[in-house]
Amino acid sequence: MRDHEFIIDELNRCNKCGYCMQSCPTYRATRHEANVARGCNHILRGLIEGETELAPQMVQPFFDCLLCGACTVDCLGSVQTNELMVRAREAYHEKYGQPPIQRYIFRQLLPHPDRLTRLARLLAFGKRSRLSSVARSLRVLRWISPSLEIAEGLVSTMPRRFLRDRLQGMGFARAQENETTLWRLEPQQATGPKVLYFIGCGTDYQVPHTGEAAIALLSKAGCQVTVAENNCCGLPPWSYGDIEAAKVLARQNLDLLEHLDFDLLVTECGSCSSFLKKYAELLPDDLRAADLVERTRDLTEILADLSLPTPAASGSVVTYHDPCHLVRGQGITEQPRKLLTDVGGFELAELPEADWCCGGAGSYNIAHPEMSLDVLDRKLDRINQTGAEVVATACPACIIQIDYGVRQRNWQRPVKHVAELLAERQGL
Repeated sequence: MRDHEFIIDELNRCNKCGYCMQSCPTYRATRHEANVARGCNHILRGLIEGETELAPQMVQPFFDCLLCGACTVDCLGSVQTNELMVRAREAYHEKYGQPPIQRYIFRQLLPHPDRLTRLARLLAFGKRSRLSSVARSLRVLRWISPSLEIAEGLVSTMPRRFLRDRLQGMGFARAQENETTLWRLEPQQATGPKVLYFIGCGTDYQVPHTGEAAIALLSKAGCQVTVAENNCCGLPPWSYGDIEAAKVLARQNLDLLEHLDFDLLVTECGSCSSFLKKYAELLPDDLRAADLVERTRDLTEILADLSLPTPAASGSVVTYHDPCHLVRGQGITEQPRKLLTDVGGFELAELPEADWCCGGAGSYNIAHPEMSLDVLDRKLDRINQTGAEVVATACPACIIQIDYGVRQRNWQRPVKHVAELLAERQGL
């Protein structure tokens, strides 16, 4: 098993106290000991010490884990159970093989953005033309896979034009730098840093309006904004235990970015910014990774340090959900809230259990639909307690998941990225 010493060190710090039970969303949903960090680590220790065998019936808790990291915060020894689960998933795939569709996505689609874009266009056409809805109503998707039926219903529509399709209309001009083709947007007054904007897959293909809002805010704050042909950050394969595929994607991004002129790498996706900041851990021998980590910022981080005009108070009540990769992955909690109140002029109704996972967790809602909905129900109940008119967050996966729940309950509560709300208030 990869990183044997790291795994042993982490497991030795688990004293089986059970504090992890109080904040584990999957344990709260199932009440099964195996689903909490203490239970998962006990199973993993048995595998390491040879007391149990790495068999399919033993490892389901490893794949049920949301990787939200809440258990580590409550753990007296700060055991990194989410990291341990990734290593365990990798070991399982090494022994039994990776699902073919997973391997194809991680090895053949994500490293080739052109292929991924063609597939996304096909899916978008199917969604907009209602072909996928017809297939769903006829239960065709369920015959193929129950996960496909769940995935089809997660989003109400897909955009006709992705974020990269919209760049020229947003004022970007094509540029060349070190034989690399870029898109660049010059501000009216260059008072901010040179920003290389990292477009995440979810933003590009599903919620491009959040990217438009983020770029508009950066430009208004005086930043030169450049967009390059980056690929996926690598988080999806890493989450499923395909660490080698994650490394391939990371190296491709480093190869692209190392010769470009920028001060900061910025993205509005909390998941992307979190994983980009892990590149130095993922590739410890690559000096380029450490340099990129030093220059990577989440959008809410950089906007909190830039100057934007403050409009009059809006009177609207907003509640804020902390994405796991932002609150625990990066320790970013105050910046989004201050942006909403001080820059947006909103009244903030604090969300109970704001830092609890919503159940989206990338594609967890597709792979584990029932568990995901159980976790989401708790989040929706807490949102309802606030009485807020709008739900704000800072991660596309969270937006898609919570919006799905809001639609299922027939609520009239928009779910928006912090950047969208700020851009609307700034008249952008």
